[in-house]
Amino acid sequence: MPGEELTFNFDHVVIAEDRDEVDAMVLPLEGPIFPVYVTDVGASVGDDEEDEIDIDTRSTTWVRKRSKEFEYTLPNDKYSKVTQEVLHLENTKKRKIVAMSDLHLGGSWSEGMDWKLEKYLDNLIQIAKEEVACFVMLGDIFEMWLEKFAEVPPDNAARVQAWKESGSVLINAIDKLISECDVKVFYVRGNHDREITEQDVKTIFGEKVSFVPCTLILRLKTGSETEHRVRLAHGHEWDVFNSYMLQDSNKLIPNRPIGYYIARAVSTAERHDSGSEVEDLLIGLAGGLLSMIPKALEDDLIDVLLRPEVHRKLIGRLFEGAFEVEDIDFLLQAKCRVSENEYVRLQSLLEYPLFRLCGSEVGKQDVFHMIKAATGDYKKFIRRSDEDVVVLAHTHRWDLRKYRNYKGNQVVYANTGCWTCNAEEFSSVVLDPPTVDKDGLVTIDYGKNE
Repeated sequence: MPGEELTFNFDHVVIAEDRDEVDAMVLPLEGPIFPVYVTDVGASVGDDEEDEIDIDTRSTTWVRKRSKEFEYTLPNDKYSKVTQEVLHLENTKKRKIVAMSDLHLGGSWSEGMDWKLEKYLDNLIQIAKEEVACFVMLGDIFEMWLEKFAEVPPDNAARVQAWKESGSVLINAIDKLISECDVKVFYVRGNHDREITEQDVKTIFGEKVSFVPCTLILRLKTGSETEHRVRLAHGHEWDVFNSYMLQDSNKLIPNRPIGYYIARAVSTAERHDSGSEVEDLLIGLAGGLLSMIPKALEDDLIDVLLRPEVHRKLIGRLFEGAFEVEDIDFLLQAKCRVSENEYVRLQSLLEYPLFRLCGSEVGKQDVFHMIKAATGDYKKFIRRSDEDVVVLAHTHRWDLRKYRNYKGNQVVYANTGCWTCNAEEFSSVVLDPPTVDKDGLVTIDYGKNE
């Protein structure tokens, strides 16, 4: 009825129990989606049959000419603190760009993955000298989010020492890619390794690895008039639950997003060995919210979410799922230790004005799109991109799609997936840029976690 206030019954918001239920809520994403095709199925990586991993590939074309040319400017939105690099690929076969992410080394999610990672990287090293120009570690390479609520997290010096052992397979491979194969290597931070510093990265991998705090833009010189561009970012800054830009001036939550505390709660409940519960909880809640309303009522949903009592109930649902309890009220005084002298009470987390902060920081419409991004739907942000290819991570699920951006040009979106023991598949992204007279290729390498 006109003039009637819209209300939602959030008691009926269901947090999905598993990833299949989440996908049924929010996927498939709307178009335009262009064909993606299988180019090589069942390739094996390994020296003997017992140690082989089967790698399948999915690829799509990266067109060499845009529909509309324009004067390119670096992104300057709140999500993209940019590091820029020019790669000269003229007159060389050494032109591929490889990106992988979400290894979560040093945490329980990486257990048992070393041998698969080693086989894949060994194969990459074999071809890198002739074919690979650039290797990008695209966030969440190391784990910094899974201490229990009552535990004081180690300082970075202690973490670095531990990572040198737990990350030895990757560290050795990076050394060979640089010293033996002359590959340019970047380390882009994610959310689970957001507090790693440039000095930490140099200590672990050496001085030649370039540190990227947020977003890497590669500008590719291929000898043609067209400069091809690639945006690489972890993707968490577009996710309402994991964005570090949503900081409260009252410091209810010191310098960390709500997703950090959800991860700590899941770890406290000792559920982190059975699956990607953190992602499933956040995606499940976001998917439940999105499934409630038609597109025409997006603004109304945001208005409801901005109400403190609604926000408290929703965040409470997340922590009930994380701690595996039916009523969060008896845990309100529980303390999450963030340092030796600092802690956050669970009650403060429930009072944290997440959606209001998001609205004031990015605008009401982007609150809705940041909720969608929490489900893995980055379409709105990708369509704003002026780059030819956008590579993200964070979702733990590889993806490969094409969209039209706001200028009418094709944008290829690829997601690196992850290398964790609780995921169905492990995966990486391989870019083969266009040449003067030939289209390029964007490929997902993936295998089953069996």
